[in-house]
Amino acid sequence: MLEPQLTERPIDSPDKAPIFVIGSGRSGTTLLRQMLNAHPRMYIAHESAFYSYLRLAPRDVTVSQFLDRYLVTFSFAWLRLDPQLVRAALPPDLTMDRAREIFQTVLRTKAQIMGKPRYGEKNPLDTQNLARIFADFPDARVIAIMRDPRPTVHSFNRMPFATSSKLLNAFMCRAQYQHLKVFADRILEVRLEDLSASPKTTMQSILNFVGEPWDDAVLDHVRRAQTDDLPPVPWFVNATQQSPSQRESGLAGREALPPVWTRLIERVNRELMQHYGYQTAILKQEPSLWDYVRAVAGDVPGMVEAAYRLLAMKQRLDLHMQGRKLLDPQREMEQNLQLNPSAWRYYPEFVMPKLPLLRPQEDSAKEDAEETRRVG
Repeated sequence: MLEPQLTERPIDSPDKAPIFVIGSGRSGTTLLRQMLNAHPRMYIAHESAFYSYLRLAPRDVTVSQFLDRYLVTFSFAWLRLDPQLVRAALPPDLTMDRAREIFQTVLRTKAQIMGKPRYGEKNPLDTQNLARIFADFPDARVIAIMRDPRPTVHSFNRMPFATSSKLLNAFMCRAQYQHLKVFADRILEVRLEDLSASPKTTMQSILNFVGEPWDDAVLDHVRRAQTDDLPPVPWFVNATQQSPSQRESGLAGREALPPVWTRLIERVNRELMQHYGYQTAILKQEPSLWDYVRAVAGDVPGMVEAAYRLLAMKQRLDLHMQGRKLLDPQREMEQNLQLNPSAWRYYPEFVMPKLPLLRPQEDSAKEDAEETRRVG
């Protein structure tokens, strides 16, 4: 187990210390987010992606322009927030050098609806945004949950939003760690393996770090985490229905990771593995040079396809945030889940969800009241 946080770190105010759950994808970020959301005082959003979109915004963008582009994304849509509530709560003189206030307003508004005083976000991609996050919130509470890179890569290959290239996915794990280590002295690092084996000890450390008292509800997230912002896709839904001890931290599924890929992933992530205490595998036979050549050569087509799809997605997002070609949020969500088309064979029954329809808050309240009268 990594060094735990043994004493509680109190906070001055929720606005000064939002909570961020980050780490490599497929490492337990959704599970940890659900456990935190089971706490009566915390609401952690599912990938609002605010800082990712902010990073793509042009330098000369105005607050009005940024809102016009961010509030129509599929990431915001899943929050099920009325955009007008957000706009109305923002200061009229707001400028982009105070963009953190947009983030505060979005997450605070949702947390208030959920009846929670603390707020934050879970987003693996925020590892790339830590410099801006800590500049905006020097006392932000950032929890990085990590997992052995070998099963992480194996799991990535099964995800429609990832890539089919084992080598590219291995380097993605490495890149995430490189972003993290720059801010290691300001982050609480936990391992999925420790959360699975010792959930109470690990969660006590996390609650001490974020400055919240212990509550047994965090160990019963399946029943206690009331959230409505999770896209109904299998890889997220499964995390809401499993206890920490049921969360697969080793190799998942029936397919074993070939020995040559075990060694390649270990070599790419040598520093990460040493830092988190992951031991190299003991193999019955070491791969030959020819095994390495064949493995990498066989991975190239997937790498090229993934690079093309990722660059195309980046270009679409750039054009959207520049206001040159606004995206249709439903279509963009669907394209985001086509980065690795071969992964869909693992989800033969899956039906693409429709984005929530956003209704003005007052219209929603009127319809709910009318429905109550009809039922009564």
